[in-house]
Amino acid sequence: MVKQFTVRYGRNYKIVLAIVLPCLLIVPFILWMQNQKSNEEWIIWLNIFAFLIFVIFLSLWLVLQTYPRALFSINKNEISLTFERSNFLNPSNFSFNVIDIKSFKGGEIEGDEYYIFVIRNPSRKFQISASSRQLEDLLSFNEAMVEISEMVNKAAQKVN
Repeated sequence: MVKQFTVRYGRNYKIVLAIVLPCLLIVPFILWMQNQKSNEEWIIWLNIFAFLIFVIFLSLWLVLQTYPRALFSINKNEISLTFERSNFLNPSNFSFNVIDIKSFKGGEIEGDEYYIFVIRNPSRKFQISASSRQLEDLLSFNEAMVEISEMVNKAAQKVN
């Protein structure tokens, strides 16, 4: 029986880059603003605020693109992640076996739970969290993580 859950998939370095890279646009903006000395003051302020709003929205958009929703499927001892929509920032769909999980740790940031997987075959480190803060998504996510935890514990007992 295949169980499916909607989650968010992320890799920390991509999220950090999505936040930091748009801020690097400040340098070309400053160079462009140096040529705008003859403009009226209100136009200069309008350009500054428009640029700041653009950088904030670009960062938010990139973060949401690098932390996409995925369909987390559990089929016996195989786990697969299928991404809802593809773009150049999403990884390709992949699957792995429970015995390939090297590490499975939970964490929490401001009340939001997440789990970090370190797997081999394919070698990856990623985190997943609930797809939203709605109660049904949180319960579904917790159910999936309890099931994975049980499967990982059973696999560890078989190895020992």
